[in-house]
Amino acid sequence: MNIDHLVKMANEISAFWKGEAGPEKAPAEVASHLQRFWEPRMRQAIIAHYRRGAAGLEDVAREAVGLLAAAAPALPAASATAPGTTPPTTPPTTPPTTPREDHDPVRP
Repeated sequence: MNIDHLVKMANEISAFWKGEAGPEKAPAEVASHLQRFWEPRMRQAIIAHYRRGAAGLEDVAREAVGLLAAAAPALPAASATAPGTTPPTTPPTTPPTTPREDHDPVRP
């Protein structure tokens, strides 16, 4: 997820709502928009960016993401990852397969 692109989109949405609803109501409108239309990974990425200092977010966008961050649970330190990366996963374990002597795939 490209955080610069998310910041740009959040700022553009904020500019729209600032003109539409006014600077007092705009942060709530932006937060509502992000909650309704952004997928969870996008919201998580922008919230993580906000918690790291919110570089590039304009005032209304920063306040809106702050509203989302206040409502979102904090991620445990172990699951926090750098932007654009995926958390490490453990491959599923499957039991070893051994041929069964009593089973012949050719004969039922």
